Amino acid sequence: MPAFLDEVLDPFYAPASKAKESYSFGQLFRCPAYYPHQSLTVWRPSIFDPRLGTARDFNIQPSVADSFRRALPYTDPVLETNEEFIAIRAKPRPVILLQPPDPSLVAVKKGSYPAKIVRHLCPVVLVYSAVNEVGDSKFPPEFVERVRRLEYRQFMFLPKGGPVTVDSLARLDGVQSVAESQLEPTEFALSADVCKVLKSQVSYFYSGLSGDEFAVWAALLK
Repeated sequence: MPAFLDEVLDPFYAPASKAKESYSFGQLFRCPAYYPHQSLTVWRPSIFDPRLGTARDFNIQPSVADSFRRALPYTDPVLETNEEFIAIRAKPRPVILLQPPDPSLVAVKKGSYPAKIVRHLCPVVLVYSAVNEVGDSKFPPEFVERVRRLEYRQFMFLPKGGPVTVDSLARLDGVQSVAESQLEPTEFALSADVCKVLKSQVSYFYSGLSGDEFAVWAALLK
């Protein structure tokens, strides 16, 4: 028996529709994704008119004593005293859709209440390349092999193919919420068999409840 999941489940990817009404779990997209920040940096203005509340000439500041508790709000651009413009890096990358927006929410009547119900947000799993531009691995080979054998519940190995241009890793510990309008369909999805494994893996990682699919495959590949 082959040693790795991506060698067993073939094909790993399948065609998918670009139509929004058909978006579903396991579909692959590209979208702007931010790097989770380890230290907080904010944009603060060097020019601020306290009478008008106008702020200009913003610059990144790595450490601000009154972050999220400024004395005065900004009126232009609008920013409340408990809000900040956070400085983070982002880049387009492949993502795996976990859940499309719930269409039933559109029928919910908002009335005169100020909070939004329908936000058209989609949780997605970020996909990171496992090799660099010249093909050298970014990770120890032993680690990648263990991921391919499902030894880590927060990682899934994605082999080169379809919209995935190089061997990559999907990180369940890096899920982000993305506006549906920012998703660029690739016309591919994980195959049905791979989706079963990932659904089970998502359940295991986020709830501690291991579905049969992930547990069985992890035991077989161990």
